[in-house]
Amino acid sequence: MPEPRDHRTTQQLVLRIHGGDREAFNQLFMRYYPRMKLLVKLHMLDKLKAQVEPDDVIQEIYLEVFKNFHKFEYRDPDSFYKWVITVIGWKIKDFDKYFFKTAKRQPGETLSLNQSVAPHAESASTIAEQVPGLSATPSQIVMQKEGYRMLDRALELLPAHFRRVIQLRHLEQRSVKEVSEALEMTPNAVNVLFHRAQKRLHEVLKEMSYFQA
Repeated sequence: MPEPRDHRTTQQLVLRIHGGDREAFNQLFMRYYPRMKLLVKLHMLDKLKAQVEPDDVIQEIYLEVFKNFHKFEYRDPDSFYKWVITVIGWKIKDFDKYFFKTAKRQPGETLSLNQSVAPHAESASTIAEQVPGLSATPSQIVMQKEGYRMLDRALELLPAHFRRVIQLRHLEQRSVKEVSEALEMTPNAVNVLFHRAQKRLHEVLKEMSYFQA
């Protein structure tokens, strides 16, 4: 998550974006790119991964969020990322529907972002031309990106229930109440599961660092 000192910077970027500054949007979007890519991969089922790359989904998310940024209301440094999390869920459903004719959006889900961009049939290179800066990660987030790559590899080594609770509590920043409803568990059980998942994740990360040394 952004540090508290990023609050003013984020607000300034949002103001510049509302003023039509595309580069400011690129900066804000790329700040969350590593985390978004990991979250997109966690949302995608294997059958969808066989059809499309996570970056193709992210490019669609970029286009939809940019087109609808005028609807975004800044509340705190995390509000943009939380908004994007919602779009990620919608876009995964769009791609599922496009390839498998399933997972239709529920009525009302597009009220916050109308004129949704459907998955394009064009090549990734064609889409990339419309998304300046998406193919190159800014140097200031390289270390963050590497950290999320390691987290991605570590999560693959965890049991599915550990991976799921980390996705919901850490990556999607959902409350304990929201996670308890999603997992159909009591809040106390969610806290216990999340604690165990974090402990195991830390152990896996330590093991990975050891073997890489």
